[in-house]
Amino acid sequence: MSSDKGSISFIDTRLDTWKAIAHYLGRSPRTAQRWHSEYGLPVHHLGGDASSVFAYTDELEGWLRQRDKSIAENQYQTERRPDAVPLMTLVRSSFQPPAPIDLEFSGDNEREAVELVARAQKLWESLSASNLNVIARLYRKAIDLDASNARAFAGLSQTLIAQAVLGNLHPSAALHPAEAALQRALEIDAGLFEAQNASAILKVMLYRDWIGAQKLLNEALSHHPRASEVLVGCALFAVAQGSLPEASRYLRMASNERPLNTSIVELICWVEYLTCRFESSLALIGEAREAGHSGTILDTVEALSRVLITGSLAQIQHLESVTASNSRNVNLLGILGYAYGQTGQPDRAREVIASMTRLGLTGTFDFAYPLALAHLGMDNRAEAVRCLEKSYRHGSLWSVGFGADPILAEMRNGGDFNAFLGPQSYPLAHLAIHGNEFAGAGKPPMPYSA
Repeated sequence: MSSDKGSISFIDTRLDTWKAIAHYLGRSPRTAQRWHSEYGLPVHHLGGDASSVFAYTDELEGWLRQRDKSIAENQYQTERRPDAVPLMTLVRSSFQPPAPIDLEFSGDNEREAVELVARAQKLWESLSASNLNVIARLYRKAIDLDASNARAFAGLSQTLIAQAVLGNLHPSAALHPAEAALQRALEIDAGLFEAQNASAILKVMLYRDWIGAQKLLNEALSHHPRASEVLVGCALFAVAQGSLPEASRYLRMASNERPLNTSIVELICWVEYLTCRFESSLALIGEAREAGHSGTILDTVEALSRVLITGSLAQIQHLESVTASNSRNVNLLGILGYAYGQTGQPDRAREVIASMTRLGLTGTFDFAYPLALAHLGMDNRAEAVRCLEKSYRHGSLWSVGFGADPILAEMRNGGDFNAFLGPQSYPLAHLAIHGNEFAGAGKPPMPYSA
């Protein structure tokens, strides 16, 4: 990477007043100040002046994730008296501070929690990477108010899963707290639809429990054949199985049900890319952007498709530009490293790899897949396989499609990679999803390509 481009940096959004910080958190300034003094909310003071403060959104999000993990993993007990507002207490963890509890709400806490969950579920209709934080905060507020609200825990689990899929959070930082929130939801209501659906997607993304996922998805389809969450889960399962036409059909059905949901549009473009329909993928991405859609998946799929259509050399200048202007999408950095390696610029490729390796120590972003691409560009196949295995263990979206990913096609002649793509890693063809006449139930799935 040329020095005139500067080093790749991740600039956090800065909030400069208590009011701005409180607005970002969805609470009052007094609550934000109390959280800072009592629970260590990461707010910085200018020159020791208590009134001049600033905070970075990434630090706030990290603190909120720790807080959410505390909520999900600790046991709750509710104390109620006829003359008192129900309060929630946490068993103190020896490793984490107790989750802060906002006591400024008035009225019936349980009723307000139900309303917050309803608002969050309404936002799911127009789900995008940009509104996931808002949805997560609504579920967190509901949990603060009523620790027995199973839908709040299940919704939080689904939101964290979506943040991992859409690239907002490192999969490890999202999927394991999602697992804890799901466990709490199932303890409260084992038959809750939202919890069952979250469980199915975790079985696909994290546990790789294909038989368990098939069972839950079939059951969900039989009762909710048009639920977009179920259809997306079926699509992810179909991608893992290599049944790409089925995956596309499920996603288009889901998009018909939720036409404002940006995440579904992104996944449709990704499946077009996996099917090697690069021109179609680029056309769909263009249409999506005209309609106001954006996101990490769109940018990544566009870059991959352009490289595979025109070759790496023709795309280097464009990749350098989009990487510099979109530094939070680390996949673009990996594709740039791939292009450098493919065009005989090993020093620049190694610089990209070193940069990603250093940044990966922060744990904020998942560099496994982009590192694999950069190593692949330099023909470091063994290291590329190692990174792909790491991406698989993290539960990244990209790992679900490794068996069909076109940019990995040249690796499929290697024994190590084929062993990694073996029958234990991905679902076998006989594990079909049934129960939905709109999705071609009964048709045999395509065999997994390896």
